[in-house]
Amino acid sequence: MWSRFAVHDIKLRFKRSIIGPFWLTLSMGVMVGVLGLISSSIFQQNMAGVLPYIAVGLIFWGFLTSCINEGADVFIGSARYIRNIPMQLSIHLYRMIAKNIIILGFNMMIYLLILVIFPQPLNLNYLLVLPGFALYLINVAWAAFVVAVLSARYRDIPHVISNLVQVIFFLTPVFWSAAKLPNRPAFVTWNPVYHMLEIVRSPLLGERPSIVSWSVSAICALAGCACVLLLYRRAYPRISYWV
Repeated sequence: MWSRFAVHDIKLRFKRSIIGPFWLTLSMGVMVGVLGLISSSIFQQNMAGVLPYIAVGLIFWGFLTSCINEGADVFIGSARYIRNIPMQLSIHLYRMIAKNIIILGFNMMIYLLILVIFPQPLNLNYLLVLPGFALYLINVAWAAFVVAVLSARYRDIPHVISNLVQVIFFLTPVFWSAAKLPNRPAFVTWNPVYHMLEIVRSPLLGERPSIVSWSVSAICALAGCACVLLLYRRAYPRISYWV
C-alpha cells in the first residue's frame, strides 16, 4: 500500500511535466557541478576526485533532509486519513520514505554519469554500500518517525527542525572533506551524521568506511529504534487527537 502511495505522490507532483522527476535530478546536478567547479578552480582540487565526493555527499544529504523535513509534516498532512480510515500509522511514514527513495534513485544517475566521465578503479569496497545504505536507512527512518510524532504534538517542532538541519549541514563534511583539515575538530569527530554519511559515501568512492563510522551508525540505529518503540507505544492512541 505505502509503495503504491509513494508512486502516486511522484506522479501527482510532476503531473503534466515533460521530464517529471528529472527536474529534481537536474537541479541536483547543477548544484554538484557548481560546487565541483568552485573546488577545482578556487581550491585547486582535482575535479576527478572531488566531483564524486561532492555528488554522493549532496545526494545522500538531500535524502536525509527530505525525510526529516517531510517527516515533520507526515502525520499532520495525513490527518484526514488518520481520522477517517483505520490503517497503521506507520504506513504514512513508509509512504514518505519510499517516495524519497525513488527520488534518490533518480539523483544517483548523477553519480553514474560522473563515473562515466571520470572512471574510477573498481574493487570489492563498492559492495559495502549495500549494508551501509541499509544501516543509513534505518537511522533516517527512526529519526523521521521521532520528528513526526513530536511535530504532531508540538507544532513548533517543524520550525526547530528546519533551522537545526541548516546548522548541521555546515557542521557536517557534506561537500567539504574532513581529511583536508590538519586536525579533525570535535564537531566532526562526534558528529553522528558524518559517520552515517561515511558508511554510504566511502564505498561509492571505492574506499572502506572506518570501524568508528560503522560503530557509531550501529549504536545510533539501536538506540534510535529502542526510542521509537517506546515513543510509538506511548503516542499511538493519542496521535489521532493531536492532528
